[in-house]
Amino acid sequence: MDKKQLMVIEKYSQPFVQLVFEKNQQDDVYEKLSQIKAVFEETGLAAFLAHIGVEDEEKAKSLRLFQNSDSALLDHLIEVVILNHREALFYDIVRVSMEQIQQVSNCFEVTVSSVAGLDQAQKEKLIPIIEKKFGIQVRSLKEELDPDLIGGFVVSANHKTLDTSLKRQLQVIKANLK
Repeated sequence: MDKKQLMVIEKYSQPFVQLVFEKNQQDDVYEKLSQIKAVFEETGLAAFLAHIGVEDEEKAKSLRLFQNSDSALLDHLIEVVILNHREALFYDIVRVSMEQIQQVSNCFEVTVSSVAGLDQAQKEKLIPIIEKKFGIQVRSLKEELDPDLIGGFVVSANHKTLDTSLKRQLQVIKANLK
């Protein structure tokens, strides 16, 4: 994404996010944006909307499938994107809007990577530690399995990482022995 495209994306996402907060709908809209993002990632819809061989009517028809989501703000955003023929940027508008909602609310999706999945008790103990260490609120906890970690876990949120894995600890010991 070049600088010009980023500016266009922000011209859509910033006022949208501002309205979302003014109407106190950040949690509901964030959830709907998250669902839309998942659909884009599972289906390759972003590539379809960006393809120059696809007619504008087909692009508009595809985006309109996301309307009637019980969010007038989101429905309006989709309509504005269609009217301005910015369908190819919609996925990025969704992604950037989600990032902005997280930043303004200080409530983030957190990713925890570990060798084995965490049980509910471990998650309940980990969330307050993450909130204190990162100075954020946890919106949701996403787990990823990574056998290369050997043990421990890696927590990522808001462009910050806390790495307590055995793999990292062994790397530190190795570097100190040199």
